[in-house]
Amino acid sequence: MEAAARSLPLPTGGGIVRPLPRQDSLVPVSLAAGLFYTILLPEQFNPTVGGFYLPPFRVYLLGATMYILFGALRSRFRFVWPDILIILGSAWIWLAAHQTSGSLETAAVMGGSHTVDIALAYFLARVAIRSPKDFRTFLILIAPGLGFASFMVALESLTHRHIFQPFASSLTGIPNRLRLEVRMGLVRGAGPFAHPIHAGILLASFLPLYALSGLRGWPKWLGIVASIGGIFSMSSAAMLGVVVGGGLIIYDWLSERIANLTWRLFLLFSALLYGVVELTSNSGFYGILVRYASLNSWSAYNRVLIWQYGTENVARHPWFGIGYGDWDRPSWMYSGSFDHFWLILALRWGIPNVLMLLGATLIAIAMVALKSRDLPIREARTLRGVAISLSVFALGVNSVSLWLATLVWFFMLVGLSVSLGYLPAGKSTTRRAVLPSQLGRV
Repeated sequence: MEAAARSLPLPTGGGIVRPLPRQDSLVPVSLAAGLFYTILLPEQFNPTVGGFYLPPFRVYLLGATMYILFGALRSRFRFVWPDILIILGSAWIWLAAHQTSGSLETAAVMGGSHTVDIALAYFLARVAIRSPKDFRTFLILIAPGLGFASFMVALESLTHRHIFQPFASSLTGIPNRLRLEVRMGLVRGAGPFAHPIHAGILLASFLPLYALSGLRGWPKWLGIVASIGGIFSMSSAAMLGVVVGGGLIIYDWLSERIANLTWRLFLLFSALLYGVVELTSNSGFYGILVRYASLNSWSAYNRVLIWQYGTENVARHPWFGIGYGDWDRPSWMYSGSFDHFWLILALRWGIPNVLMLLGATLIAIAMVALKSRDLPIREARTLRGVAISLSVFALGVNSVSLWLATLVWFFMLVGLSVSLGYLPAGKSTTRRAVLPSQLGRV
């Protein structure tokens, strides 16, 4: 059926089909892949130099700064609203850190580290990934590293012991801080990641990317298996990511074959469901989500408390947050863990910061989804996979706090989503995707 769709003549529109933009060199994509491999290095390779915490990915990004600037000056991309929001959101962290600490040095350390992890990671992906072809090349290049990381997570879970980070610790002398946690008879595997939940949510984000990428052969299947391996982190966020991501992949497959089963219909029913749950339940949509999607009842209850007391803290410090100060909560909530990425952004740096970064993310999702409607079927699926991945990731971090490696990957994903969502259409008619459900209407 798909082959028949590709053999059909293009819909007439009076214009000339413009090919998708291409890059002559593998260097930009290789740079993005190199960054991904640095985030797979465990924290035992993260030295502190002169008071600055310098993971390899920060050194890598700082070294790539000139390339990013030259790429922007050479008009490798045109500035769009998400770019501006990322810049403003990063700048706001500098301002908020100064307001809460009163120290230029502290503001420079906090603002600088977040600028690297968020803005530089985002813009490196923006400069490097310029087309669906670039993105597929990126997925091929990182597949071996992703597969190895997933294998280590699964092996640790099944053997009931941490392996990778204790080995790294024996090489560097920096201690392994992971705790052995058992859920449902399996250890929570972490592999090279700072926390099992980070391993799970990062790996799970690749399921839609590989499944809908249009790749064939070992890179596709290695990527899919590696992403499913995230469940061995025994994290509810990872399992939710795999299940929801897999469900949306199936829905996308059905939408190509059933004419009336559209994404617009899906979004409409999702919005209605959210509204009904929010209005009729005592705990709201978020409370129900964490209660029934968590593997551990205590962690589910704790996340509800984090939302309750966290929002109260944000209401008292709406503009600049509290920086890295301790947040107010009952004394019996002895843990300072804060498992909600969007809320902790508001808590640390104020509501304007989270509005800017969340706004950039939502625009990226919307633009890449809309752009997929105007492309050939293979590229359309690739872009829908990106939209699904970023959507599920952005939802999943409602129960996760991102830092270091996972923070870098999240904003890399936002950056490449913006690049793909703003593919130049040119002045001519763009070739639209022809779906199997539309064959009788062509």
